[in-house]
Amino acid sequence: MKKSLYILLLFVCATQAQDKKVVKKKKNVSFEYRFPSNLKQTPDSEVRLNQWYKDAKFGAFIHFGVYSTLAGAYKDNIPKARYAEWIEVNARMSVDEYHEVAKAFNPSSFNANEWAKTFKDAGMKYVVITSKHHDGFALFNSNVSDFNIVDYTPFKRDIIKELSEACHRYGLKFGVYYSHAQDWDNPNAPYLNPRRTRRERLHPNISADFKPDFDTYIKEKSLPQVEELMKNYEIDLIWFDTPAKMTFKRAKLFVDVVRKYRPNCLINSRIIQGGKAKVLQENLELFDYVSIADKEVPTQKLPLYVESPDSVSSSFGFKNEGNVYYHDEKEMLERLVHTVCTGGNYLLNNGPMGNGKLDPEAVRLYGIIGEWMKVNGESIHNTRPNPFDARPEWGDISTNKKGDVLYLHILNKPASSKMVLDNISAKVNAISYLANGVSIPFEQDQNSLHISLSKQTEKNLDIVVKVTLNKPL
Repeated sequence: MKKSLYILLLFVCATQAQDKKVVKKKKNVSFEYRFPSNLKQTPDSEVRLNQWYKDAKFGAFIHFGVYSTLAGAYKDNIPKARYAEWIEVNARMSVDEYHEVAKAFNPSSFNANEWAKTFKDAGMKYVVITSKHHDGFALFNSNVSDFNIVDYTPFKRDIIKELSEACHRYGLKFGVYYSHAQDWDNPNAPYLNPRRTRRERLHPNISADFKPDFDTYIKEKSLPQVEELMKNYEIDLIWFDTPAKMTFKRAKLFVDVVRKYRPNCLINSRIIQGGKAKVLQENLELFDYVSIADKEVPTQKLPLYVESPDSVSSSFGFKNEGNVYYHDEKEMLERLVHTVCTGGNYLLNNGPMGNGKLDPEAVRLYGIIGEWMKVNGESIHNTRPNPFDARPEWGDISTNKKGDVLYLHILNKPASSKMVLDNISAKVNAISYLANGVSIPFEQDQNSLHISLSKQTEKNLDIVVKVTLNKPL
């Protein structure tokens, strides 16, 4: 009898626990939620964006640092996590262990001119590199912390300086990524995910009663390092990331330093908000454009200017251990086109190898995109978004700045080779293939434009058709 009562009591307790279980509500990350339609860029941001950024459209993102030498694995530990640049926490390394890896970091094959030329040849107009990632290691000569490539490694060279100079020689704008809140090397910095990034694991010798002070970290390391970057290098853009515990007041400190030394330097939204956070009008004075979520492509036109941070592979840092895959050229090109045609910039990342050489597969993909850009770049650079309400089934549309030229990106050619565009409010003067200038037959009536494509274009990654109008749409 007692046993039966005990079993009954366990059943009742389990049922009550199940009843009390809270179902976590799924976070709303829709574009409609994140971007209220009444949002408006500040006038000074518009001025900065219009100087070069809105015309650039296509940039190179670079994740490079100590983690590049590990390539996704530490000793026999190969974490399942996607991002190789998070190896320090994902492999449960201590700061001391990571420092030993840093002491051997020697990217002796690094050549800034080779990098810049590769990006230029790919049709890119700007470059953004990790000057300090979450590991706290700086790729520049810093007087704030000796945990940097000049003072701490046998390489002894300032990569930010060399690459900045090379990019400007090649006519590329230059930007730096800087992790201003997370810093696993400093116990005072906050963590994006405290359960995974445990302070006692990274700093096993820290006292049990240690109380982190984020403002001390900002005052002693991250803010002074941002000041060094602004004072000592020609920086056109600064890309902040993972703003754990970042308030408006704290973010404003960084904005003020940037504006003091580089008034025209662009600032991204992750200074104050994550990639999937709702954008608040009161925060717009802190940044110039919105960095949407990693590898996210906008599906509609948005009220603010955006940038999609993508990568050639499933990781941002170089990875050849564990689960990793590369995207193919068609997917990369489609993501570039859709981002530009919705009114944004496409920042395509590669993770160089630990020896300083660019990842060969990234170079191959960049090369294919570059060949396409040589003949079709007019439909990307200096363009404006699709003027119609919806994205067509066969691809996407961009226009020139004036609005009297349409660029039809045929990503999925209709089987019939026939296309129809409705609601063209201007007369069509001519239609041709952008790549070779060959004319395309068309008919236009009062409501629609009928286009007959050639049947010899099936293998192209993206057939671009240029439609010249007699007036802007």
